[in-house]
Amino acid sequence: MNQIKKIEDFAHENGVPIMMDGGVELLIQKIKENNCRSFLELGTAIARTSILIASISKDMRVVTIERNPSMIAEAKKNIAESGLSDQITLIEGDALEVENPDGEFDCIFIDAAKSQYGKFFEKYSPLLSKHGIIVIDNLNFHGFVDHPENTTNRNTRQLVGKIKRFRDALPHYEGFVTEFFNVGDGVAITRRQNEQVS
Repeated sequence: MNQIKKIEDFAHENGVPIMMDGGVELLIQKIKENNCRSFLELGTAIARTSILIASISKDMRVVTIERNPSMIAEAKKNIAESGLSDQITLIEGDALEVENPDGEFDCIFIDAAKSQYGKFFEKYSPLLSKHGIIVIDNLNFHGFVDHPENTTNRNTRQLVGKIKRFRDALPHYEGFVTEFFNVGDGVAITRRQNEQVS
């Protein structure tokens, strides 16, 4: 059993949210298409995505941020076992509170607290390299964003409302263009204006 399968099994058994397969495939495809060599992830969880991305190339630099102590402990173990520790830097803390990592990133992946997506975008989009991409997951949130009537949970409805407001605002961010993909749990890819791939 390879390590990624073990990580995925652990996630399913312990209720750890991980990116759906369709979303992961799109993420990896876009990273390769755009020749990304640096990857910043907001929301490490147990490091499945970080390890997958670092595995793409020995030149890939991964920085990932996580605030949950139990996730951090599991992520550290998984990163050590992956043999990719020299490529992956784990920053412990709230992504809205930690100091921004040095340098620019060819891909910024937003997958942390869904209610804070707008704040994450504002804080980290300045770190995007000229030809880079920002990838944002969970914009459908299990179908609830388009059909909030399907949940009676008040907290879920409030969260879904925040995701919808961010999703609706995203195409109007000045200086950026966004494309939406109905794969996985809903993925957006944003890049700087005039940097679209022809």
